[in-house]
Amino acid sequence: MPLQFVPPPPPVFGTYRQSLLDFLGPQRPEVQVYHLPVGTLGLAELAAGATLADVVPSGCRILAAWPDGTWTSCEMTNPTVYKAAEFRNFTTGDFAGAAFARIAQAQGLDTVQNEDYDLHFLSVPGIYLEALHLVCKGKGSDFVLPLVSIDPQLGLDAVCDEATFLGIARASAASRVAMASKDPLSS
Repeated sequence: MPLQFVPPPPPVFGTYRQSLLDFLGPQRPEVQVYHLPVGTLGLAELAAGATLADVVPSGCRILAAWPDGTWTSCEMTNPTVYKAAEFRNFTTGDFAGAAFARIAQAQGLDTVQNEDYDLHFLSVPGIYLEALHLVCKGKGSDFVLPLVSIDPQLGLDAVCDEATFLGIARASAASRVAMASKDPLSS
């Protein structure tokens, strides 16, 4: 059972195409494109015991590999009935390339071969974490593969099941919340 890639809604792909044109000008077609729904977890919520089921959808990220060997990442809001998807940011280089390497690693995980997983992107700004989030569609555990992290226990080679990730992330979040509450300058 392979890793499932969530297709982008047409309005999102239109915003992505326009952003590419704005930033890069006319381009040859991408070699590979991944659409990853983005979800966030807040610091206070995580410290209070939030799980990966509590991730709040916040947009999407489209990763692309190009014929010249470069990579790009474009993040957007989700479209609504009243508003088109809006561009958030565009990056090129190693960060996007690292995401491709981690996606390849995720595809090779034994657990992914035995259960259906959707590929998402997870952001936890309060603990400086961005990661791939493998969302289990069955009875197994979700997995988190960090892309950016300041916590050495969530290194860029880590593959954490949900319990391991939450144990580390909650401790980090609780520590940050405690530091903020002791700061006489914080509100």
